[in-house]
Amino acid sequence: MASNSDAQTYIVVLRDGVSTQTFLSALQTDIKAFSADTIVEYEHALNGFAGKFTESHVETLKANPDVKYIEKDSVGEAFAYQNDATWGLGRLSRIAPLPIGDKPTPNKFFYHWDPAAGSGVDIYVVDSGVDTTHPAFEGRASWGKTQTGTANKDLNGHGTHVAGTAISKQLGVAKAAKVIAVKVMEQEVKALDWVIENVKKTKRPSVVNMSLGGPTSQAVDDAVKKLFDAKITTVAAAGNDNKDAKTVSPARSPYAITVGACNIRDKKWSGSNYGEVVNIFAPGEDVDSTWLDKKTKVMSGTSMAAPHVSGLMAYLISLQSKVPQNFWAYAHVGVLKDIRTPFHPTLLLCKSMTELNDVAAKTANLLAYNNHYDLNGQAAFEEEINEGAALVGEVAVGA
Repeated sequence: MASNSDAQTYIVVLRDGVSTQTFLSALQTDIKAFSADTIVEYEHALNGFAGKFTESHVETLKANPDVKYIEKDSVGEAFAYQNDATWGLGRLSRIAPLPIGDKPTPNKFFYHWDPAAGSGVDIYVVDSGVDTTHPAFEGRASWGKTQTGTANKDLNGHGTHVAGTAISKQLGVAKAAKVIAVKVMEQEVKALDWVIENVKKTKRPSVVNMSLGGPTSQAVDDAVKKLFDAKITTVAAAGNDNKDAKTVSPARSPYAITVGACNIRDKKWSGSNYGEVVNIFAPGEDVDSTWLDKKTKVMSGTSMAAPHVSGLMAYLISLQSKVPQNFWAYAHVGVLKDIRTPFHPTLLLCKSMTELNDVAAKTANLLAYNNHYDLNGQAAFEEEINEGAALVGEVAVGA
């Protein structure tokens, strides 16, 4: 019998009416017969999945009456697959809910992404600082600005956790992006002022993650508007008080992408703020990420949800050969509009196949998603658009 090292990528198409999830569940329960290294489920283009299988696996699959046909996948290798990802990363690359059962296994989910995710983009983490020496950052984290009288050190751990979700090797969304630590205690506006100044110098596409907030502040809101004017994307945590985020700055700013938190079962995290200023939800409960002293830690909150979206925005920017002039308008205010011309087939911010539970009225019931399913590139995506049968509740970003 061939070893798993001999496995190649195949596309398995099931007969009409056969549930992909049911088929895969049966496949994975008989582990002696099958041991696929990676599985990519198709949601729209085909009824089936792709995976790495040995020749013996393929022969057994061919003998299954529910299988319509199997062929080698010549384009799937253009995408990266990770089978030891957090549930948050796994959820970002699926429309359908995670098939988790009663007791989910931590960090055993599949994450699918473009290897160029985040390349050439800086994410400014305005927070408690970042442990830039953590090996999970692979040298892609550096210090930017520290308030007078404080050291270039994260003494709290919060900022390190946030940065890990955005860019770290195993636990991060945009694995080629860079993080710049901006340590703040109280002087948020001064910190944002420095970010604008530094981006003017570097001339690099940039995202600001603000997993922090406080009472209504016109000064903070105005500073976020200045970031927008400087073509810098701002992502803000909605807040953790289970109340309307309209009284929280910078979450209430129309010039920030404001992120609420959900859990592994597609339910609003109990503490997440809500309301009309919340633009989108992302994984925020029991999120495993980098921590101090080269460790990891599980935390919950909209602070954990926001860097999932910051990573996705860096991902989006990095995949553009040329960023249109009006990109930033869509990246901020219009990011959740139903715009039919996508920037790139491998990233959308769109509605989940099933609505999140316990989301208050007048709150956007949307879940961040990176559109991994389109392994055939632009053509398949455009065909779906042209047929008027795009993703359920699709919210594409484009010009």
